[in-house]
Amino acid sequence: MLYVGDCIEIMRSLPESFVDMVFADPPYNLSNGGITCHAGQRVSVNKGDWDRSQGFEDDVLFQEEWIRECRRVLKPTGTIWISGTNHSIYQCGY
Repeated sequence: MLYVGDCIEIMRSLPESFVDMVFADPPYNLSNGGITCHAGQRVSVNKGDWDRSQGFEDDVLFQEEWIRECRRVLKPTGTIWISGTNHSIYQCGY
């Protein structure tokens, strides 16, 4: 089944031990006005407000909140895969 919406709100609506696997690709918090090089062109890295850092403490709280919900809805034998970059993966691991 595929759900579309705010991940935390959707997971809160699910019962405990409901899913076998979670694949998560949380925001990388790169939308800060920066640029990168793509195909020889300078391009913006801004993806939208959803990818903008809210500050270190709030970013960590967000990571803790969605991971806590993932653990709640995972079956005891379930697994979680988290995709990330050096910009965000350490907050997830913390």
